[in-house]
Amino acid sequence: MILILDCSDGLFKFKNIKCKCYEKSYCEFAKCELKILGRGIVGLNLHVQAKQLPITRFQAQVTTFQRFNGFRPNMYNISVDICDFFKHKKRFPFFKILHDPLRNFSNFNHSCPYNHDIIINRMVLNDQMLNNLPLPNGFYKLLIVIATEGIWRGKVEFFFEINLGYDH
Repeated sequence: MILILDCSDGLFKFKNIKCKCYEKSYCEFAKCELKILGRGIVGLNLHVQAKQLPITRFQAQVTTFQRFNGFRPNMYNISVDICDFFKHKKRFPFFKILHDPLRNFSNFNHSCPYNHDIIINRMVLNDQMLNNLPLPNGFYKLLIVIATEGIWRGKVEFFFEINLGYDH
C-alpha cells in the first residue's frame, strides 16, 4: 500500500500493520487494517474494544526500529503515562508529535478515565506529520505497547518506508 505525500518530494509507504491483545478478556481488536481510500491514499482503521471499563491508569511504550538485517532499535524507546500526557502535553514533546496527527481521526483525545473503545477512523498521513521526526530514508517499524493498571495489555506494530528523494 502506498501513500504519496502531496506538496513534498517524499514518499511514505505503509508496508503492514499488526495488532495483538494479550488478554482477550480485557481487550480485542475489532479492526486493525490499512485501507485504500482513493488513488494513492491509504487510511488507517483501528478499533480496540475495551472489555473492562473504566480505564483509570493508561501507559504506552513507543519504540522505533530501522531495518538493518532485521529490525534494530534506532532512535526512540520512550514510555509515558497517557493520563498525565493529556493533562500536561508540553512535558512530553515526542508523544505530542505522535498524537497531533491522531486528533482529527480518533476519539483518543482526553484524559482518564476512559469509558469507551478506542477508535481511529480513516487516518491519512501527510508530509507535515513527518516534518518533526528526524527519520532518514529507510524501512521502519513503530512499536506501541499498551499497559493499563500496570499490566501489559497489547501492542500495535506499524511497518513503513520513508523515501524523501521520491519525485512525483
